[in-house]
Amino acid sequence: MDTEPARTTHSAALLLDYGDRLIVGTVRDMHRAIARRAFLPGRVVGLTAPETVHDTIASAVYGAISGTFRLSSAAARKLAARGVGAPLEQGPRGRRMVAAVNGLIGDRLRMDDDPQAITMTIRVDGRDVAPERFPLQQAFRGTGGHLVVFLHGLCENDESWQIRARKVGSTYPERIARETDGTPLLIRYNTGLHVSENGAHLATLLSQVIAAWPVPVTRVTLIGHSMGGLVARAATNHATSLNQVWPHLVKNVICLGTPHTGALLEKVAHLGSRALRTWPQSSPLGGILDVRSAGILDLRHGYISRDEWSGQDLTAQWGLDRIAAAPLPRAEYHFVAATLGPSRHNPLGDLLVDYKSATGTHRSGSIVEGAEHRYVPSVDHFALLNHPEVGDSIVGWLNARGGNVAALTTGPQVCP
Repeated sequence: MDTEPARTTHSAALLLDYGDRLIVGTVRDMHRAIARRAFLPGRVVGLTAPETVHDTIASAVYGAISGTFRLSSAAARKLAARGVGAPLEQGPRGRRMVAAVNGLIGDRLRMDDDPQAITMTIRVDGRDVAPERFPLQQAFRGTGGHLVVFLHGLCENDESWQIRARKVGSTYPERIARETDGTPLLIRYNTGLHVSENGAHLATLLSQVIAAWPVPVTRVTLIGHSMGGLVARAATNHATSLNQVWPHLVKNVICLGTPHTGALLEKVAHLGSRALRTWPQSSPLGGILDVRSAGILDLRHGYISRDEWSGQDLTAQWGLDRIAAAPLPRAEYHFVAATLGPSRHNPLGDLLVDYKSATGTHRSGSIVEGAEHRYVPSVDHFALLNHPEVGDSIVGWLNARGGNVAALTTGPQVCP
């Protein structure tokens, strides 16, 4: 049974809902906080009539505005139900917008059964491919048994790997298909969900794909950008705990700008939210920052396991200590880091992730002992989605024969 396609009218309804909640609600709450402070002298002397009149008028005005937003949202949803509005999936711009919204509030979209909520799936040419034998045969003709799984980052989608393709001349998936024995498998997923949940979904999806693949699968490579690297590690962790077979096929795990020990931007957002909530007048603004998806909250410390967040209010505390997750014993791990400047000590890192986090190093040791580190100077976080020297490294890692982790980790290497 086909699901209802997400339309522009769905997006309009969602925009109106959050306009009411975040804009109208925030302005109303700030107005109330400021008014209470302004009318405090009157209350002290028992003069409450002006405050009562003010509150009555203000409540009526904000109620009318909020009611207009709600009625407009309901009308947009009715139009969407009637098929009014262009499908968002018909063009790359609409798909990018859906990916961004999922990153910001994807957990709420899924909870509300909103058609804009993305379900993890394989993608080819902007469309879903079911993990079943016939659809896979049609989408991947003449392929071999080496699956190279691409996992995008927060607010991105499967088409994000095409960034700078015209300038660079190719993409990672194109190079892998052309220069290695691997078959690129591009995954799209709801980046607003917990990383551990997406890891569980990926573990299930890969089990289905391997069982239905047209030829026997002999090798699996996982390549993740930013959050995608965490999802790759979460998937192997989850699958190993369930004794699934496919992790034994993983030979390489490649993480590009992945916040293994946390992302700078999420840490700044958390501190900003706590600071704004210090004063009643600015507290509603802190509420805006708190409207962050579960996936974003996981990025504060690089959580990949459900046990690290279950039962915790991550918007109210810095976070729990990470729980160690054993790497795959037969796999080689490659962590690629970048910085905006020519030094790996740049405090801004690649703008979103610093060098130590991207290489999985922290005070108590390394996330994955023996992982190979590659460093790309003077580029930003998103350049790692398609960088020629990183592409050379990926092709080299996939084509290597008879290597071992120890031989590859004599020290950090720098891409020119």
